Amino acid sequence: SHAALRLVEDGASVVGLDDLSRGHRATAARIAKAGDYTFIEGSIAQQDLVESILREHQIDLVMHFAALTYVGESVTEPLKYYNVNVGGAASLLQAVANVGVERFVFSSTCATYGEPDQELIPIREDCPQHPINPYGQSKLMVERILKDYSEACTRMQRPFAYAALRYFNVAGS
Repeated sequence: SHAALRLVEDGASVVGLDDLSRGHRATAARIAKAGDYTFIEGSIAQQDLVESILREHQIDLVMHFAALTYVGESVTEPLKYYNVNVGGAASLLQAVANVGVERFVFSSTCATYGEPDQELIPIREDCPQHPINPYGQSKLMVERILKDYSEACTRMQRPFAYAALRYFNVAGS
């Protein structure tokens, strides 16, 4: 929601898709008051819906911030995390591929690094990734899916670029 609000405030036209399982309808209304924002209730796992949205709104960049993010919960409910985080992302990327969207931003996490050796702190982007929980593992899996898809696009001479944002404890903007 913070990214959507900032983009709208900067004059971008934004379409937000949220299943509201952990989001709030009031937040969508607040963003819409700030500018050109369309809210659609649904899941990234609904591939037909996502393709329809991408086509109808002529989306040229997807920012994927839809995931489960509680580390403790991921340990007690790992299948839920793999289903939502990995399965949902794969479905979203299939829709992106089918429609031909060429740019993608993925909200990943520094949890993909696990617990690096002390000599590797501060953590650099090229630090080995060894997640220690299903949450971090699910995010790393999506990073690998993005890498594989990007490489396939390069081989097929199809444009596709992505960024995976790795950060700790996002709290507001």
